[in-house]
Amino acid sequence: MASSSSSSRESSRSQVGSGEQQAPVPYRVGPSAYRPPVRCQCNQMAPCWTTSSDENPGRRYYRCRYGLTPGDCGFFRWIDRQATPYERPLLCDLRDAIRQMKREKAEEEQQMQLARRQLSDQMQVIQQLEKDKDELKKKMEQMELKQGKNGWLCLIYVVVVLLGLWFGLVYSAL
Repeated sequence: MASSSSSSRESSRSQVGSGEQQAPVPYRVGPSAYRPPVRCQCNQMAPCWTTSSDENPGRRYYRCRYGLTPGDCGFFRWIDRQATPYERPLLCDLRDAIRQMKREKAEEEQQMQLARRQLSDQMQVIQQLEKDKDELKKKMEQMELKQGKNGWLCLIYVVVVLLGLWFGLVYSAL
């Protein structure tokens, strides 16, 4: 019992204390959401935790709410039976598979965020290019209008000059 107690304290420490390692599967209910309450030697309601250690995977236990701190009364009690030698590696494999899937999901979410940012940047570039295209189109239309007016003026000028030359030739020949 001493070795299982110490391994449970390690898993309790990783879940309760520093928050370094989270339970592979979230609790369905909070650690104090059970009835009837189990009281530790401090006469406090002892939270129910689930270990994720290799020795006792998925095994639930009660622990003093001040577990592994100076106010800890040392209260510890298993709720579930110990896993059989057949169940233990299966439970560990399931726990590891869940952790791996969570890592992969986190990586995929990061990739999705990056893809969203890149898409947003590209959409901004496209919008800017469309604005530039519209401005250039307006400038081309203005230039065509100017050229159209100038073209008519040039044509009228050429016609007047040709008429003047023709009249000049006709009247000089007479």
